[in-house]
Amino acid sequence: MMSRILSETELSNIPSYDLGDILLRPIVLEDYLDMYEYGSDTDVTKYLLWSTYTKLDDALSSVKEFFLNRPSKGIPQAHAIIDKKTNKMIGTCDFAGYHPEESRGEIGYVLSKDYWGKGIMTKACKKVIEFGFNYLDLDLITIRHHHNNVGSGVVAKRCGFKYIKDVYNKRFDTYIPYYELHRSDYENNIS
Repeated sequence: MMSRILSETELSNIPSYDLGDILLRPIVLEDYLDMYEYGSDTDVTKYLLWSTYTKLDDALSSVKEFFLNRPSKGIPQAHAIIDKKTNKMIGTCDFAGYHPEESRGEIGYVLSKDYWGKGIMTKACKKVIEFGFNYLDLDLITIRHHHNNVGSGVVAKRCGFKYIKDVYNKRFDTYIPYYELHRSDYENNIS
């Protein structure tokens, strides 16, 4: 089944969500300063699909060329995770893969090390899952992560994803865990 195809405007103007201590909102250009802070930390980036930032321009280019251009490529804008106490952008949670013709998407996420182990990514991911099923009209959402990134596996399981199998990843030249969450399972768990 195919999801509804969203316009570039709909993909750009994604909703914001107030989740108590954090806010999810679309990424803006000014986020590059905070993105550089966590994106230059090798502990944060060692299992990601992008390289550690070595200069501020790396983060600026990432926001300009990767994130802000997504809607023009038919991909939803990413949600920035904002710490409401400091108004600091501390990570992202978004559909790194989006295939409306197959009614599926893949969630990717990153979080500043200062915020690990506090349940923030689980909270953000649950809301992005809701966004995926309700706004993007997906039937299947997936997550993959490096097998040494135990925290990402915990987030996937806490969000209701089921481990399916290990799949080969070229960048890491290894097999990595692959999880799925079907709309029917999601709807059964929220009712």
